[in-house]
Amino acid sequence: MAVVEEKYCPPSRSTVTRRLSELAADKMSKIKSKLEKTDTVSVTVDIWTDRSMRGFLGITSHFMELEKNAPRLQSVLLSCERFTGSHTGQRISEKFEEICDNFNIKHKLDYIISDNAANMKKAFTVCFPSTVTDSEDGDNDLENGNLWEETSEEFQDDVESIQRSCRQQRLQCFAHSLQLVVRDGLKETKCINNAMAKLTKFCSLLHSTCSMKEAFEAQYGANHSIPSAVSTRWNSTLRLVEAVTDLDLQNLNVLLETQGHKGLCMSAREWSQLKELVEILAPFLQATDLTQGEKVVTVSAALPCVLSLNSHLTTMLNTTRHLVGFIKALQTSLHQRFKGIFVNVRMDVPAQLAEDLPFGDNLYLMSAFLDPSFCLFWLEQDVFATDEVKNEVKEMLIDQVLAQARKVPLPDSSSGDDDQDEPPAKTPRLFSGYRKKGAKKTTDHGSSVRTELNRYIQVTSEEDGVDCLDFWKRYSTVFPRLYPVAMRALAVPATSSPVERVFSHGGLIMRPHRARLSASAVCEVDGYFE
Repeated sequence: MAVVEEKYCPPSRSTVTRRLSELAADKMSKIKSKLEKTDTVSVTVDIWTDRSMRGFLGITSHFMELEKNAPRLQSVLLSCERFTGSHTGQRISEKFEEICDNFNIKHKLDYIISDNAANMKKAFTVCFPSTVTDSEDGDNDLENGNLWEETSEEFQDDVESIQRSCRQQRLQCFAHSLQLVVRDGLKETKCINNAMAKLTKFCSLLHSTCSMKEAFEAQYGANHSIPSAVSTRWNSTLRLVEAVTDLDLQNLNVLLETQGHKGLCMSAREWSQLKELVEILAPFLQATDLTQGEKVVTVSAALPCVLSLNSHLTTMLNTTRHLVGFIKALQTSLHQRFKGIFVNVRMDVPAQLAEDLPFGDNLYLMSAFLDPSFCLFWLEQDVFATDEVKNEVKEMLIDQVLAQARKVPLPDSSSGDDDQDEPPAKTPRLFSGYRKKGAKKTTDHGSSVRTELNRYIQVTSEEDGVDCLDFWKRYSTVFPRLYPVAMRALAVPATSSPVERVFSHGGLIMRPHRARLSASAVCEVDGYFE
């Protein structure tokens, strides 16, 4: 800065710390203001440990912001606080409840998305432990026992409606479950171990030996590189295999022999196995990327992705030569870890209630249906069942959506019926009662919702490549009862990736040369620049 501006005086450390705290507090105030305006929110939760072995509990909130019928998916960081002590489910639950009380969203919580760790499962099994106690002793805490009776009936109805509809239910992270499916498949398959060992060794040499790196660049060019794999991320391993198999086998073997690593040369069979591995797992990578987006609708893709992956594996069984066992292991794990989805679409026999099975919540069915990109297309393409069973699934899904849509008040200015576009016919006052009776019949709430639903199915079949939120922005007045139902369902994230991104930002902040940053400073920087 002395070269740019000689008179510039950088702020002191205390000034930066004080200013940072002010900015973070101001941002938290704006977040609270946003949350006050929404009826339901969903959150993602996870725990992270930094370079100094300090634990942090991260929570992000997700909701649909509706301004002039222009929906925008909002994702905000609620907390990335220091979490000391043991990471038990009970302590996570207590801290989570404290943060929810701070933002006044406990009564608005819809879904809680976390990974499959045992402490996270336990935390949200015992979540909100004070709810029962508060309700039992609630009468003694009220200064005015008649306070509830004195409020307006409209306000009481609104509060009761929100409390009844908010689920406060935990969902598994879709990406984490999909990663476990791939891990299960690789664990059961031993035939590719030799090829993968050679590949891993070659990658290690390429990133640690100057002579190998120089020979590789001389052979393939300085702009050609092979990514390194991360042991905890199967998709990084897949990208490594994909990059290597894009090379020419003969040239690669010549390179390895020249560098004195003849034992790493690939046989034709091993090369074919690696290519089949890429072909099998490529759709899994697409599904992972599709459901990890930020500020875009992701939950609606969960069910279509699982069913499409099942169809893909079934097709690959007939074309694969070397990795048939791998495909069978993947398919078995897919049915096990996403059993709720297969039970709901009648592709599996339920051993218990679908709601109690992994991914058995009706949210996955409804969100897929209310996303115009999917609607009922997955039912025709990827559900392996008779037409009778498919019709049963369709009617069950429609009944679920209708049940939610009928709870939405009928707008005064719009209706889903085509008859509303025509001006009312003039009726003599002598027969005005006749017209009133007819109007009651034609504007029946249940029938109008059904008409609206049928029109939605027709419109989605005619549109192609439509963006989900853009579609609902254009059709919010055409489908006034479906619109609020869709906005609530589509606001839920499919994965816990949003909170994991916060931790990634924290990792970039906590570099070795910034190791003296206090835990509070890390939280404030991560929160403000999130």
